[in-house]
Amino acid sequence: MNIAKIDQQTLNLLHKAFDIVLKENNISYEKIGIAEEGEQLLFLYEGKDEKVHVFKWSKASSIGASIGAIAQSVLMPIIPHLRLLS
Repeated sequence: MNIAKIDQQTLNLLHKAFDIVLKENNISYEKIGIAEEGEQLLFLYEGKDEKVHVFKWSKASSIGASIGAIAQSVLMPIIPHLRLLS
């Protein structure tokens, strides 16, 4: 499914996609979330350190892309960092 607009349903689907990618890469977490802030989307990650880590990307870059592709493109560069936090 390609993203046509950013709404609550899209954020929920992104959350599920991020969860799947994290599980596929054996990244554990206490909580994760996807949020919208102005022109950016945020991936919120709480690991074993109980601190919330925030990773941002452009909302505009998500329009027209598939939900799975967004989850992969956001998470893959930060997987090594998330491993240290999990």
